[in-house]
Amino acid sequence: MPVAWIKSKIANSRGILRPARDLNVEMYAKQQLSPMRCQHSELAEPAGLCLVTVGNALRGDDGIAAALCENLPAAVLSDVCVFNLGPYTSYLSDCLKGHKAAIIIDSTCDGLSPGSVTIIDLQALLEGPHLNIKSSHGFSVADELKLSKQLGSLPNRLIFFGVEIGEVNWKETISPALKEKLPLLVSNLAFLVQRILETLRKDA
Repeated sequence: MPVAWIKSKIANSRGILRPARDLNVEMYAKQQLSPMRCQHSELAEPAGLCLVTVGNALRGDDGIAAALCENLPAAVLSDVCVFNLGPYTSYLSDCLKGHKAAIIIDSTCDGLSPGSVTIIDLQALLEGPHLNIKSSHGFSVADELKLSKQLGSLPNRLIFFGVEIGEVNWKETISPALKEKLPLLVSNLAFLVQRILETLRKDA
């Protein structure tokens, strides 16, 4: 048996060899499966902005959403609630609840160059007959948004910020091509966050 294969396995409590990758996924899941609540969750009137990132940080470029938020300046995030869902979109409705505006950040696979940005007004899309979100997790995100709409917990303003990705494999870092675009992506997202916050303050 190759040494490399042995090193890639870890024995669980029953002595069964399992891929280290699978155990990493389980640990990641346990970290993410916590109540998605914030100061706005129980407000009678929605307020504030939330950023919700979707994507598996253990799958290379699929973790771009979380990487973007981690690199946003602290000053930009000072009045923003941030939720990192990982691949667990079933918590999306909980994240959106109580907020007047939200930005959902996810990866896209449209055949564009890595780092290309897609911005969609999801509220307008929800009014149409078909909710087609061209993201890596589009179907599950769409289902959760439909549920949130039925529950009446959708924010007044709902924006999708998608980033085109290239490499999706089992590693915890984004590809060099996407990493090179990271400063510009952070700048674009920061600008969007600031404009939405300004609008919320004017409407307050």
